[in-house]
Amino acid sequence: MSQLTEEEKQQLEGFSILDNPIHGILIPSTLVVVGCSVLIYLSGEKRLFYAIAVLFVFLGFRAFLAYGRRKSIWPNKWSKLELEEQTLISKNSAIYRFKMKTSFETLDFAPGQNLAVRTTIDGEEVIRYYTPISSNIETGHFDLIVKSYPDGKLSKHFAGMKPDQQLEFQGPVGKLNYAVNSSKEIAFIAGGSGITAVLQLLNAVIIVPEDVTKIKVLYANDTENDILLRDELDDIAEKYPNFEINYVLRYPTEDWDGETGLVTKELMQKYLPKASSDNRLFICGPKAMNESVLSIAEELGWPKGSLDSKGDDQVFVY
Repeated sequence: MSQLTEEEKQQLEGFSILDNPIHGILIPSTLVVVGCSVLIYLSGEKRLFYAIAVLFVFLGFRAFLAYGRRKSIWPNKWSKLELEEQTLISKNSAIYRFKMKTSFETLDFAPGQNLAVRTTIDGEEVIRYYTPISSNIETGHFDLIVKSYPDGKLSKHFAGMKPDQQLEFQGPVGKLNYAVNSSKEIAFIAGGSGITAVLQLLNAVIIVPEDVTKIKVLYANDTENDILLRDELDDIAEKYPNFEINYVLRYPTEDWDGETGLVTKELMQKYLPKASSDNRLFICGPKAMNESVLSIAEELGWPKGSLDSKGDDQVFVY
């Protein structure tokens, strides 16, 4: 018999079979009703009906508990969730895993849908928006990548958090509309932590076998150390033939053999699909980069885009 991995052990530590309504309510209820019915039939003892009354009290209690934890994230109200663990992935970025209220719940967000995160810092309410990177089939938790900035109030708060501390969440929030095979190819330009939007899209596409959309990414950063989850991205590109990623660095080292500088017209022509009614262009990065790419994209024949994009826009800015 194979031994459990460390990750599987951690998942089982937070797992309760009674969290699932099928196990915690339906199965016990069915067993009690069937058992009492058989005993009443065989013995004629009517007092066993009291057991069924006890069952309904139990059911009410379990239903009350289930109602209180039926959902972790709501679109119209805030809910507090605990940090489970923090994993550093660069000098100023980390993956933060938050526990959901039950071990079988998933964060079933469509591509382009974000989480609003809220907390109070120095007496001031701070709200920011982050793209979850965990797939829709992961249960009991979700992951966020947060890059800390010197002047970033919430990002610095994230960096100082310890397991079991809480933040408030609300969602989904976002405007992008994406449907399976709605485009032949998606050109994606990401900058810095904007790669989270790429990962979210990949997670949605890869788990649907019939989705054959090709995704080509140009990922821009200042330095090589700023590239987030490069090994994971390269691994996906190697295993998934419809995904391709290329990197461009603004301040490369002497041994860097990739593209250098900013995102230019030439780089977009070299690595991304051509403008076509069958294709879409997604952009997610710092405002200055987004504005520059929008201007270049128009030169290349893409429809005129806007920083305030609508869900079905062919050129969509996150």
